[in-house]
Amino acid sequence: MSRIAYYRVSTRDQSVEAQRSALGGKFDREFMDEAVSGAILAADRPGFAAMLEYVRDGDTLAVSAVDRLGRDAIDVQASVRRLIQKGV
Repeated sequence: MSRIAYYRVSTRDQSVEAQRSALGGKFDREFMDEAVSGAILAADRPGFAAMLEYVRDGDTLAVSAVDRLGRDAIDVQASVRRLIQKGV
C-alpha cells in the first residue's frame, strides 16, 4: 500500500509547491501535470493518466482539492469511480 499524491497547475507560471505544502506529508510517489488546463478531461492529462496506470488496490491518493480530479462534476465522478474500481 502506497501513499500517492497528484498535483495540477494550469500555467508554467504556477508551481505545484503550494499543493505539495498543503498536503504536508511524505508520499511514496507523486504525479503532476504542469501547464495543463483544467478544461482537459482528467484521464487525458499525462500525469493523471500515469497515476491511474500506477495505483493499485490499497493505495491512498491525496489531492489538494477535489477539482484536481476532473474538469467538472461528471469528470470527477468518473475519476473517483475508476479509483474505486482499482481499490484506491
